[in-house]
Amino acid sequence: MLIKKISLRAAGVSLAATVLLSAHPLRAQSSDNARIEKLEHAVELLQKQNTELKAEVSSLKQHPAPHVTAEGPTKTEINYDGKTYVEKTVPLEKSSADKWKLSTSTTQMELYGDIRLRYQYNGGETKSTGPVAAPGSGIAGTSDWQERERERYRLRLGLRGTLLDDWFFGLRLETSANSRSTNVTFGDDTSSSSAGGGGPFAKGSDVVYVGQAYGGYKGFPDFTFTAGRMPNPLVTTRMVWDPDINPEGLAEQWKHTFVFGGEPPPPPVFSKDGKAVAGPPPQPFLKLDLFANFAQFVYDDANPENPLGARATTGANGGIQLVPNTDAFLCAWQIGARLNFPHNFYFQLAPTLYNYTGNGDTFNVHYVGGDPHLTNADSLATNQTGINSLLVFELPAEFGWKAWGLPMRLYGDFATNFEADQRATAAGQSGQGSQRYAYTLGLGVGQLKKKNDWQIDVWYQHAEQFALDPNLIDDDWFNGQLNMHGVGVTAAYNLSGAVNLTLNYGHGWWYNHNLGTGGSNLAIAINPTDQYNFFTADLNVKF
Repeated sequence: MLIKKISLRAAGVSLAATVLLSAHPLRAQSSDNARIEKLEHAVELLQKQNTELKAEVSSLKQHPAPHVTAEGPTKTEINYDGKTYVEKTVPLEKSSADKWKLSTSTTQMELYGDIRLRYQYNGGETKSTGPVAAPGSGIAGTSDWQERERERYRLRLGLRGTLLDDWFFGLRLETSANSRSTNVTFGDDTSSSSAGGGGPFAKGSDVVYVGQAYGGYKGFPDFTFTAGRMPNPLVTTRMVWDPDINPEGLAEQWKHTFVFGGEPPPPPVFSKDGKAVAGPPPQPFLKLDLFANFAQFVYDDANPENPLGARATTGANGGIQLVPNTDAFLCAWQIGARLNFPHNFYFQLAPTLYNYTGNGDTFNVHYVGGDPHLTNADSLATNQTGINSLLVFELPAEFGWKAWGLPMRLYGDFATNFEADQRATAAGQSGQGSQRYAYTLGLGVGQLKKKNDWQIDVWYQHAEQFALDPNLIDDDWFNGQLNMHGVGVTAAYNLSGAVNLTLNYGHGWWYNHNLGTGGSNLAIAINPTDQYNFFTADLNVKF
């Protein structure tokens, strides 16, 4: 600070001297003697100031370093030459680089996540078609309801970024070990057998798991290659894939945009000072996105592939079969297109084929069904999750437009299992191979982007017994069961740009009464399910 003051004084004297030396006589009558006197006076002034500056600099060099006393984060006291100076220090505004120290190979990093608080109701009704005795404890009677009410939460915390040379990565932590749910239920771990010993407010189920862990490469134009536990790379719907599932394996994606036509360039816009200001770029008449997504997911790993000694056996369908020693894979082949007409509408279509290969060591027992006319509940609780005889074709589609300033969309999905006849035969229902179709159709109005935005979706879903993989379908809306059809309604409102309230309601019915409602009924353990109700109230916080 002191050196700064000395420098300013020296600069002021130099400036004054320069002005005096370069000044031109303002009056014609000024004599040469007067000019010489002024110059001599200026030289004397400069010599005097120079002598003072040298003495002051010499004193600074000989004087010990100033004593600094900190008084809080924004005040510094300096003692020098018998005088006290106080400097106010202003904290610098932090940049993103100050907040995060990134490795030299990282070019971009994003921290994201969400917290959801939920009230959830599930209820299912069973009907018996045969004579039933008075039900005992835990035994379903005619038109008997099973219901569950739960208060739950969900936490997801992710980190994704890009690296040098076109590489990228992603990591997400989430609650719950269930592949089709990230919810934790309040008070579900009070039993003494729970991890941690149970008791009220125990934390046995409040555990964080790795939900996503993947890496990839984008070095080739229009291509993306991903490996690991990844977000679903396919265009699909909850009818076929539960949105909580993060598949494991490999994915290859290609996407290219073609632009056709365009609006005339907008007229030039000028600012107040007359300078031209660039306006928005002209919109093309049509944008065509062509894409292809391929995936090889590890469905079930066999361990070991080559066991010592004789291969193990397992009971299957009343007989004995060898435990398969090959991994099970799910392969997906998808091509699609999206037509975008700016300011008007868009249309997207993405036909997909899923084929299964291998058996693994968990899903090795083939699909078996039961007879719904029998009173024995076990006849309908036989294996319903085998992956034999599945060759599924899916066709998701979406059409969007604007009406009265509101975004609207009509969406749907259609699926069929080309091997439904074989699957029905394996289930002991050889005459039911026609139960191979699934479809959904919905209408959405509104869009959630900023505060006070709202959105409503209404749809109908129909899924027959042998149409889909029961291990992948959404487990909320229709209890993860097939041979069900019903309606769903979602209404959401943005309380802020990051917080929204969402209400969900679904009601389903048993479709074909000649078959059970097979699948992975996790919430309500009923088969067949005659009617099913689902309701949630969610408070979502995104960051």
